[in-house]
Amino acid sequence: MKYLLCIVCVIAFSVSSSAVPIIFDIGTSARGIALGGALSAIADDESAIFYNPAGLAFLNRTTIAAFYQRSFETIHHIVLTGAGRGWGVQLIQIDTGPIESTNEFGNPSGEQTRYASYAGLVGVAFGIENFSVGLRGKLSHDDFGTEWGIDAGALVRLGAVRAALITENLLGSSEVSVRLGTALVVQFSPRVRLTTAAEVSNLLSHPEIRVGFEISVNGVQMRVGYDGVALITGAGARWNSIRLDWAYRMHPQLPASPSVTVAYSF
Repeated sequence: MKYLLCIVCVIAFSVSSSAVPIIFDIGTSARGIALGGALSAIADDESAIFYNPAGLAFLNRTTIAAFYQRSFETIHHIVLTGAGRGWGVQLIQIDTGPIESTNEFGNPSGEQTRYASYAGLVGVAFGIENFSVGLRGKLSHDDFGTEWGIDAGALVRLGAVRAALITENLLGSSEVSVRLGTALVVQFSPRVRLTTAAEVSNLLSHPEIRVGFEISVNGVQMRVGYDGVALITGAGARWNSIRLDWAYRMHPQLPASPSVTVAYSF
């Protein structure tokens, strides 16, 4: 219980002072989180709507996915996503539920606090051979107000090398933010693939480096990443049209945050 009020205060400060609402900065897929958030240059599944809308142009199947994360043993983070070639839609919710605060002695004070935020994203993309561009509209709301923005992304695939550029809030109520990403995807055989990725976010203000590593063998993936704050591990597996991803994000001071994504493609 001693962490709960601290967590809510951190969220409130982040929402009120950050250029980007916190709901757009905490990931929406277990795979993306396990890779440290460095997914902008990969962007090869339905979560491209969040990490880089340009990746939607390269999707081969339509996918629906549900994501859940229990952050710091306090926050419920739920995401529903639908995406196919050239389009994507995503709904996001984070909610602490009612939290009873404590006094200086660690005893319940009888007062309760809560934080909840909701967001929606809609994206479209168009690709020519190895190059694609995408646009995304987003809207979020919490007790601090309503925020909106229009983002643009670009993705280049040259053999095993991929590069991405995302400009967030080209139009909108928040400050402009730029991310650069790169990835190396090496297919050793039809059953073995190695992916490494790196990304620099907040390029115009306070640059942060994120890195991720993934190895896939016979449809089973193992992942590790670093998002600038914490080390994350994860895994994934695919059975025909069903995909399951899992991530475990550690934190230096707060409880760990496990997450899971269940997806179906058709």
